[in-house]
Parts: sequence; structure tokens; C-alpha cells
Amino acid sequence: MLMDREKVIGCAKHYVGDGGTTNGIDESNTVIDRDEMMRIHMPGYYSSISKGVATIMVSYSSWNGVKMHANHDLVTGFLKNTLQFQGFVISDFEGIDRITYPFRANCTYSVLAGVSAGIDMFMVPKFYNEFIDELTMLVKNEFIPMSRIDDA
Repeated sequence: MLMDREKVIGCAKHYVGDGGTTNGIDESNTVIDRDEMMRIHMPGYYSSISKGVATIMVSYSSWNGVKMHANHDLVTGFLKNTLQFQGFVISDFEGIDRITYPFRANCTYSVLAGVSAGIDMFMVPKFYNEFIDELTMLVKNEFIPMSRIDDA
């Protein structure tokens, strides 16, 4: 039971492809096909999930040009639906701000993309009021369905 005071919650980081970025550049782009992504970068997550990891943190990096914080295919499609991960998906520190370039260029888009991708909680230490306002507006205007909020 996770609520037991004798337990800790593990977090598998940094989902996914973070170690395969072009020239090893931090927060860069992993350029490989889906089969290679699954073969090279996914095994640690299969193992973590099978052993009961409770949280997975999304990477700052991109896969074939798509920021992981906005990658619905890999976060919701593969992690949540295919692997049936039932835990908590968390952003990296200020990860939502890195969806656009320059950072924070379009906060409305970033909130929509991150929440829609399947991230359940965002580490937003500085601009959390703006995040809350943007998220509230997107839900009220039905760009983000309440079912997604309930899932998170």
C-alpha cells in the first residue's frame, strides 16, 4: 500500500530517449525510428513499471523533433494505454516552459500540449499562477476535457 509510512515512491526518469540525443547534447533531440526507440530506450521503463514504480518523469528532450512534454503518442498512447501505466506522470522542472522556443513563447499552447500529452502534474515553481489561469481557461472553454483533469 502506497500510504504506508514505511514505503517510498520511486520515480523513473527521464522518459524517454534522454540518453540518445544528437551528439549527447542535454535537452536535445533523439533522432531514431520507433523500433529503435523501443529497443534501446524503453527497456528500463518496462522493468520499472513491472516492479511497481509509482511515478515517471518526462524528459526535456525531443524525439524526432517532438518535445516529450508534448508527445501524446508516447506519454498517453504508449505509456498509459499500451503499457497500462497507472501511476503519476510528472513534468521535469519547468519542463512545460521548454515546449516552445524561446522558452515560454506561448504559454497557452504549452499548457494545452502538456496536459493533452498526458502529464498529470507540472513542476511550475515561478509562474504557477499563470499556469493555473491558463489551465482553468482551457478547461472552461473545453479545449481540455474534464475527463483529462479527472484522469490526472
